[in-house]
Amino acid sequence: MQFWAEFEAETGERVEARAMGALFERDGDDQGLWGLLILTDKSFRFKHMPGENWLASILRMRKSESSNSKPVNIVVPRSELVGIAEPRRGFFARAFGPAFAHFNLTWREGETEKTGRFQVDPSAELLKHLHSLLSAKPASPPV
Repeated sequence: MQFWAEFEAETGERVEARAMGALFERDGDDQGLWGLLILTDKSFRFKHMPGENWLASILRMRKSESSNSKPVNIVVPRSELVGIAEPRRGFFARAFGPAFAHFNLTWREGETEKTGRFQVDPSAELLKHLHSLLSAKPASPPV
């Protein structure tokens, strides 16, 4: 696809996995910002480009605040990724909850750790790649 060729040329990074997903900016949010989750050979990215299109209108259950929002572009170097956690989903959550899986990704920003809550298309390989990457990382040395 042309979009991905342009993305790789612009960033200088090779895309390893990608998926549609959402970022939940605040605790308690039940409506996230929809965008692209991208794992490259150098970083993890979330890219939200606001705008009205058919996909956004299908996915939106109510009037979204993001229609007037600014683009969100999170870029985390792979070396700064610390961990990934997926909340266990019981029978009722799987049967009646959202189809897209939630996960929390933790990374370092300077001396602090930050955790982002995301939702991802479960048919994509992104979670599998993130789990593989983070399980292969050696433990961080104590500070």
